Amino acid sequence: MPLPRSTCPRPSARRDGVLAFVALGGALAVLFLLVDVELPVLVAAGALGLAVVGAVVRSAVRRRDEPYGPADRVTVGRSVLVALAAALLPVGLAPVLGQDADRPVDTWCWAVFAVALPAWLLDGVDGWVARRTGTATRAGARFDQEVDAALLIVLSLAAAARLGLPGAWWVLAIGALRYLFLLGQRVRPAWRRALPFSSYRRVVAGIQGGVLLGALVPLIPLPLAVTATVIALVLLLGSFGRDVLWLERAGRDLS
Repeated sequence: MPLPRSTCPRPSARRDGVLAFVALGGALAVLFLLVDVELPVLVAAGALGLAVVGAVVRSAVRRRDEPYGPADRVTVGRSVLVALAAALLPVGLAPVLGQDADRPVDTWCWAVFAVALPAWLLDGVDGWVARRTGTATRAGARFDQEVDAALLIVLSLAAAARLGLPGAWWVLAIGALRYLFLLGQRVRPAWRRALPFSSYRRVVAGIQGGVLLGALVPLIPLPLAVTATVIALVLLLGSFGRDVLWLERAGRDLS
């Protein structure tokens, strides 16, 4: 039996936000004890992690139009894992960008993989919880999408580093395409129209995280990781191109 929706969600959102910051703070403290890097790298790591959780908590607390529900609580919890993965980026990228190494060490790749994998797997849990409890909302769906997008950005950067920067810069397009589309909406009002449901779009979007996670695994040969990532990017470009064509045609039909 679906649970009734809460009509006063903000205190719960604030409580979950505090818990998210506490959990991230504890994880960052452990990370800082385990790694041996310079202070600016630690500062950058902490700033990135806090920025991710801060943005997610701010979005949850400031919501006005629809209630904050159980599925949103899962999304907030998932954002802590995404934030920790983001905090790991400076640790692994600093030697690469400083040209002290061609690629990050395997230990770092495994660490990002271990943190990001549950964040990716939990993507389907919040939707299931929303349906199970009868608390699905459009705001919750957008909330989930933004956390997904943040995870893809983190994984794109990590995978690009493992595949070899600057040559693998193209991997960053996987994480950047959603934000480029949102930027395009400011220029093309026709792109703001709601898209019809598409199984193809959903499957392609789900593939991206799995492929990027696989590309991080040191046991997978680099040529295989590169090939899989190229295929994933081509599929994603096709999905976005298909949606843009539909939006343009729909816009012309209404004009």
